[in-house]
Amino acid sequence: MKTKIMQFIASLLENWRDEKQLPENRPEVTPAQNAPAIDQQTKPVSPALTKPAPVSLTEHVNTFLQSTYDFRYNLLTEETEYRPAGKVGEGFSPVGKRELNTFCLEAHAQGIACWDKDISRYLYSTCVPGYHPFHLYMDELPAWDGIDRLEALARRVSPDPLWLKDFHIWLLALTAQWLGMTGKHANSVAPVLVSAKQGFLKSTFCKCLMPDCLSRYYSDEVELTSKGNVTRKMSEMGLLNLDEFDKYSASKMPLLKNLMQMANLNLCKAYQRNYRNLPRIASFIGTSNRFDLLSDPTGSRRFLCIEVKDKIDCAHIEHKQIYAQLKQELLAGGRYWFTAEEECELQEHNRAFQRCNLMEELLRSCFRPSTTEDQNEVVLHLSAADIFKVLKKQNPAAMRGINPNAFAQQLAPLGFPRSRSRYGNYYSVVSLSTTPSTR
Repeated sequence: MKTKIMQFIASLLENWRDEKQLPENRPEVTPAQNAPAIDQQTKPVSPALTKPAPVSLTEHVNTFLQSTYDFRYNLLTEETEYRPAGKVGEGFSPVGKRELNTFCLEAHAQGIACWDKDISRYLYSTCVPGYHPFHLYMDELPAWDGIDRLEALARRVSPDPLWLKDFHIWLLALTAQWLGMTGKHANSVAPVLVSAKQGFLKSTFCKCLMPDCLSRYYSDEVELTSKGNVTRKMSEMGLLNLDEFDKYSASKMPLLKNLMQMANLNLCKAYQRNYRNLPRIASFIGTSNRFDLLSDPTGSRRFLCIEVKDKIDCAHIEHKQIYAQLKQELLAGGRYWFTAEEECELQEHNRAFQRCNLMEELLRSCFRPSTTEDQNEVVLHLSAADIFKVLKKQNPAAMRGINPNAFAQQLAPLGFPRSRSRYGNYYSVVSLSTTPSTR
């Protein structure tokens, strides 16, 4: 069988060689006989006869988009924004699914057979320049004309001297975060506008602090249910309004104070797997119709409470010159953080806004901290548990819901210094009335 196959292949090869051989009587073809001689230098081909290089679909799509629209990438919200090409005075709008489909249909109308993914490939690439909304706003500000507008802005709320001074510092801190120059000092103070009556335009004034072009970066929806929800807003928004400040319970205050002190935010955004260290942009402000707002005497230095006695004038705020003045002061080395002395002034000022605490009132009616002038006979060395027992016997209703551990942690902030002995911690106090025995 193999022999027959080999013979068949050999016969095929022999026939193929016979076909390739020239006939004996066929003249040999020479260049002179076959065609005219060709010069060694080839003549140039006419441009009309050359074929243009093919243009790729990507180039068609990119050219169409660049000639029809202006695009930019928002580094804060991570969105691509667009406007018609050449419309310099017109604002940008975010690109959504509807806009993406519209771009695709417009490309089809121009004879470009593309898919929506071809459009997306350009829109979400580095071909679209990125920008930071707050940096762009501060860069485009005009030069400050030298007229102070900050005191007049503060006087719209109150003529209180401490308010005029501290609101100026707070505005400097807000602007410093917009410029990205806070460093170690975050804006850790929040003004709180308070009035017993409604309709004084407190929330409107807070919103009017934002320039029109940055109004989308203002929010009055701040839920202190989890740290992650707020930190994301702190990385994207410019101003967060703690509207109806009294709705936040005392248990939420430690979280709020921690957030207010953060200069950088370590967070993982949606659809991302890794955490990133992002600068904080947002500052806090608040409003309330109640005066009993603050529950922690030492933590009150984080708030600048001010009573609003009349309707606030929110019209004709010259944002460009106000922020140009703040920018000029910061670049000249202006201080945008509160000193320890100023924080003490805030604590003293905020006493009028302290929440009524029955336990504290009961404690101060029964004891006071001892001084060096007190005679040893009147000074009592009591543990926190001993003081707790006395107060509970004196007024059980006032001590309801308070456990001894929580009570012990509140003594030092209330001005009762703790001492330590070989038998444990104790407090040197003087009894102010005939109190029940601790035994």
